Amino acid sequence: MPYSFDEELDLSEELNGFEDIISSKNAFVHTVIKDYGENTWLCEFDIKIELTLEDSVTLEEIPYKIDVKASELYTKDSNIEDATLIEGLTLDTKEAIISAILEEKPASQSNSEFYDDESEDESEEDNINPAFASLKDLL
Repeated sequence: MPYSFDEELDLSEELNGFEDIISSKNAFVHTVIKDYGENTWLCEFDIKIELTLEDSVTLEEIPYKIDVKASELYTKDSNIEDATLIEGLTLDTKEAIISAILEEKPASQSNSEFYDDESEDESEEDNINPAFASLKDLL
């Protein structure tokens, strides 16, 4: 221990169509597993994936790269809180990897601009109350 390995995961079934995810390429994951006590292990992940997200305004496709580090505690001891319980002999890390990707994905993504700063400034000047117009010169 520690034990490390690299893997390429196809998570398209789990991710595609989730909220605004249109598609995903394979995820590249480097995992390090460390002893964390009796029948308990800490998994540290370095996850890289490219998603295609839907623009929240125009609905066009936007490429979005994620490069995130995450960790998860696994145990066979049901008394340990905040740890994923291992059932059987296999340590399944897929759910933790998917969760890390979804936590890193923005809530909404857009390449569009909603307004132009100059036009906003002009409209504010046009809407000045005449009673306060003379105060404008004090600034």
